[in-house]
Parts: sequence; structure tokens; C-alpha cells
Amino acid sequence: MTYELLAGDVEKLRRVLVSLLDQSEADSCLLCDQAGHVLAHENISKQTDPLLISALGAGVFAATRELARMLGEDEFSTVLHQGLKRSILIGSANEEILLVVLFSGEERTGLVKLYAPASAKAVRRIFEEITARGARGPASVDRNFILKDTGSIFGEGR
Repeated sequence: MTYELLAGDVEKLRRVLVSLLDQSEADSCLLCDQAGHVLAHENISKQTDPLLISALGAGVFAATRELARMLGEDEFSTVLHQGLKRSILIGSANEEILLVVLFSGEERTGLVKLYAPASAKAVRRIFEEITARGARGPASVDRNFILKDTGSIFGEGR
């Protein structure tokens, strides 16, 4: 599905991410789609490439979904990779949107696991609003591309 994110939508998503960082004491977080496209991110350091994190995170989550299916589960809603220095939690906000949280320290794992589901739920509600708005409103000029001249774009037959 294609979403049309307005400035207000991005601000709402940003507030959810900032709140998650405050509550969980995580280092940074981002939202991406299943293809790994970054939708929003907060507090990503210059040493961390959000595009790479989201692309690899989406791939990990896709593999995890397939593992869940093979084991007879509908899905595993969360993937947690814990390292000695840094850890990452990847959770599903909806069928298409992933919440990725980067954090340091073993003691923060519980906080991240506690607050990430509520943040994912808040993100899901925002995308439900976006979807409902898109279904009701007229198509945006920015969203649609219509070729009005049916002649060849290469100038043949003119």
C-alpha cells in the first residue's frame, strides 16, 4: 500500500518515537516499511546509517516471518538481537510498518520490551488514520501522474 504522509503525520510519528526514546532510555529508533524504506527516525547517530539499518532490519523481519510460518505461528511480532555493546529490537506496527529500536546496555532490554508494543500500537493508529483519510478524500495532484498527451513521448508521428 502507498501512504501519503503529510507534515502533521510525520510530526505525530516523530512524537511517538521521541516518547519511546524517553521512556525506554533507548539510543535511537526508526520506522520503516517492509521493503526497508525509512519513514521516520529519531536520534540516529552519524555513525549509523538509517537506510542500511532499515533495509537489513526489514530483511531480518521477513526471514523471521517465514520461520514463524514454518513453525505454525501466524507471525513473531518482535525480533530481538542482543549484543555485548548494542542491541536491536524490530517489532511490527502493522502488516507493512516496522518499528526498529537501537539501544545499549543489557539493563535497557526490559524497558525497550515494555514500551515498544505501546509505541507500535500508536504508530498503527496513525497509519489507520492516514489510510482512512486517503480512502475518503480526493486524490492528491502530487500523488497522481497522468499522461494527457497520448502521442508518442519520442516525437514520432508529429
